[in-house]
Amino acid sequence: MRTRRERLRAELDRDIRASARRLLQADGPAAMTMAAIAREVGVTAPAIYRYYESHDDLVRAVAADLVEDLVTTLTAAADPSRDLLTRVTGATNAIRSWAQEHPSEFTFLFGSPSGSRAQGEISADWVVRLAHLFGGLFEEIWRQRPFPVLSDEELVPALRDELASYRRTTGLDLPLGAIWVLLTCWQRIYSVVCLEIFGHLGVGIDDHGPLFDQMLVELCALIGLEYDPSTR
Repeated sequence: MRTRRERLRAELDRDIRASARRLLQADGPAAMTMAAIAREVGVTAPAIYRYYESHDDLVRAVAADLVEDLVTTLTAAADPSRDLLTRVTGATNAIRSWAQEHPSEFTFLFGSPSGSRAQGEISADWVVRLAHLFGGLFEEIWRQRPFPVLSDEELVPALRDELASYRRTTGLDLPLGAIWVLLTCWQRIYSVVCLEIFGHLGVGIDDHGPLFDQMLVELCALIGLEYDPSTR
């Protein structure tokens, strides 16, 4: 059992992270300063350094919370008790829904990198976590009903090397051609969600839903699944 001091320390740590997230939601990453968090929590700025050695450490901790939140949401949408089509489409739709509900957090995790070491570590975290989640679904589909992919010989050497590196990094048990399909799907998903959240698609599109649904129809076809959005 934890002591009272330990419980109070853990509670203050939660308050610090919650404050940082509120500031992020309200005014973006630049608002997550030690001074602003200290004011919200009711402590001095130096007191926060007893919990985090630097601002980057705090930023990494907040990012880890956000990645965990996103992965938990996607994992629930990809419930193993459901059929593979429902799991794939559910997890993909969940990415868009999470981004719509948490635009500041999505921008923080998936927007333009700042070039800092902390930002690089944040990106590496969600890249691997999402690769395991969606890659796991791809592995199941591949075992049950392999979909058409390019052979190693059909891939240009430079691309083959990059796909092999990605496979080593993520530990996915898929042929390189299937890795390429996985990355192709992620590129489409990421692009469409970013265009919507960042408002970069331009004028004339009032409802992004049909665009997302059509993209999902096409991606499912790549992996041998037939998806009808009207049955959702």
